[in-house]
Amino acid sequence: MKWVKSLVAIIVLVIVLITADLLPIDAISTFSFNSDNSVDSIIFPHDEVVEVNIEIDEDVYQEMLTNATEEEMVMADITYNGYTFSDIGIRPKGNSSLRDVASSDSDRFSFKIDFNYYLEGQDFLGITKINLNNIFMDPSYMAEYLGYEMLDELDAVSSRTTYAAVSINGEYYGLYLAVEQVNDSFLVDNFGNDSGELYKPDLGVGSDLAYISDNGMDYTGMFPENMDEYDNETLVELLKTIEDGGNLDSIFNVDSFLKYLAISTMTVHPDSYQGAMYHNYYLYNNEGIFEWISWDLNMIFNGFPGSSLTDLEATEFLIDEPVKGAMSNYPLIEAIFKNEEYVEQYHEYLEILSEGYLAEDNINEKLLSVYEMIKSYVETDPSSFYTYNEFETALFQDEGNNLSILSFVEKRVDNVAQQLSGEIASTNNGEGNSGSGSSGGMGQMQPGMNQGTGEGVSGEMPELVDGERPARPEGIEGERPAGPGVVDGEMPAMTETVDGEIPAIPDGVEGQMPEMPEVGEGEMPETVDGQMQSKQQGMQDEAVNKEVIVEESSTISTTNIIIFLSMVVVIIGTSLYLSKKH
Repeated sequence: MKWVKSLVAIIVLVIVLITADLLPIDAISTFSFNSDNSVDSIIFPHDEVVEVNIEIDEDVYQEMLTNATEEEMVMADITYNGYTFSDIGIRPKGNSSLRDVASSDSDRFSFKIDFNYYLEGQDFLGITKINLNNIFMDPSYMAEYLGYEMLDELDAVSSRTTYAAVSINGEYYGLYLAVEQVNDSFLVDNFGNDSGELYKPDLGVGSDLAYISDNGMDYTGMFPENMDEYDNETLVELLKTIEDGGNLDSIFNVDSFLKYLAISTMTVHPDSYQGAMYHNYYLYNNEGIFEWISWDLNMIFNGFPGSSLTDLEATEFLIDEPVKGAMSNYPLIEAIFKNEEYVEQYHEYLEILSEGYLAEDNINEKLLSVYEMIKSYVETDPSSFYTYNEFETALFQDEGNNLSILSFVEKRVDNVAQQLSGEIASTNNGEGNSGSGSSGGMGQMQPGMNQGTGEGVSGEMPELVDGERPARPEGIEGERPAGPGVVDGEMPAMTETVDGEIPAIPDGVEGQMPEMPEVGEGEMPETVDGQMQSKQQGMQDEAVNKEVIVEESSTISTTNIIIFLSMVVVIIGTSLYLSKKH
C-alpha cells in the first residue's frame, strides 16, 4: 500500500501548488502585510496623492447620482493605489453637504466605499470602509487633512487620511480626501475590541451629554451604530457622572477629550460638540470606559458658516470658555473646567500645538509641502467647488475680512499665548463666545455650488434655519470646464522634485500669497521658487506595475500549466507501474 500513500502525497502537492498560484495578491496582502506601517504607506500615505479608479456600470452610476440622497449602496470595482478589488459597495454620503450638492448643478458627492458589503470578509489590509470626502466648504483643500494631522501630533486615536485623485470609469473626477471609517475594524485596531456601544450623536436628545433621566431610552439622539438592541445603561452612568461632578476618570478617558478640545479650540471649529449642533464626534464604550473620537474636520479654521464670527474675531476665541453661547449648555466642557488638573493638561496641549505643529516655521513648511503635492490635481480638478485662484488665496493671501490659513494661524497662536499667560482674558463670565453675526473666511468663500466658476452667491452663506441650511438659490448657471492640461480625463505628466526640497516662504510675505507665475492654457504652473515639482508620473508607473501584478496573480501562469500537465503524466505513469508491480 506504500504506492497509494506516495500517490496521495503527490496529488496533495499539486493541489497546494495550484492553489497558491490562484490566490490573488489582494488576499495575500491582507494576511502578509496587515500592519500599521503597511496601512499607512499603501492606503493612507502622507507623501503622495494616491490614484483611485472606480469602475461602475454607467446606468447604475447615473441612477446612483440621481437618487443620491437615498444613500443606497451599489456594486462597483475599485483600484486603489494599484490594488484592485471587485464587487465593492459604493454610495453617496454626507449630511448638509449631500443635500447641498444634490440641490445644485454639481455631481461632486462624497462617497463611502465598503469592501465587504457584497463579499463578506473582503478587506484592504484589514480596512473595511473608506470615505472619499469631496472637500466641501474648504477652498484651501487642506483643513480636514491638517486637522487629522494635528490629532496625530497629540497621539489621539483618530482616522487616517490621504489625498486621492479619484477617477470614475477611467476619467479624472476630482481630488478627494480619503478618510478611514470609524467602525468595527477601526475599534479593533485602536482598542483591541469592538464589543462596546459606538455612538455618533447628531443634534438629537442626549447629544449635548446632558443628564435628563435614568431611562436610557429617553436619549433618542444616542443610539449605538453597531447594535440593534441596547439599553444605554452605561451611557446614563456617564451622563450622571458629568452632572454630579463625580470621578469622571472612572468612566471616561478624559485625556481623549482634552486632545480633541485643544485642537478644536485652537482652530476654532464650532461645527462640533462646542457649537449649537453638538455633533461630529464618536463615543465608544471601551469595556466600561468611554473614548472620545473626533470626526469631520473640514470646517476648522473658522470654516463653519454658522459660527457668526469673522476670522479676526475667531482668532480671539476664548480658550477657557471654548463654546458658542453659555457654558451651561455644554455639560461635559463645564465639568472639565471645574477640575484644575484637567485644565492644566488642556493648556499643555494648546502649548504643544502652538510651539510644534502650528509654530510659524513648521506650518509654513507644511502648507507649502502639501501645496506642492496637490496643486496640479487642484488646478485640473474638473468638479471642484472652487477656482484655482480661490485655492491659493485661501492658503496664502488675506482678502477683505477673510484671513488666509497662514494669517489665521499666526494671529491665533499669538492670541492663545496671551490668553495662556494671562495678558488678556480667557473667560467671559460663563457666557462663552459671541460674534458680529458675520461668519469667517472659509464660510464666506463658499461658492454657489456652480462647479468652480468662482462667481458664488454674493460671497455669503444663507442663514441657518433650525441648524440647517436651506437649498441653494436657483439660477446658478454654467459648468466648469475640464481644466487646463486635462485630456480625456487624464492628468498631465509631471516631473520629479529637485533634491526633494520644499521651498521656503519668501521673506516679508507675512500672510501674503507668494507671487505665482502666469500659466498658459494646457500648462502646469511653475512652483513658488522653481525647486519643487510633482512626482505623479513615477507614481502612475508604480501604480500600473502594481495593478499588473494583481491581475497576473489571479490567473494560472503558463509555466504552472506545464508543470501541472507534467505532474498528471507522472502520476498516471507511476500508478500504472506500481499497480503492475504489486
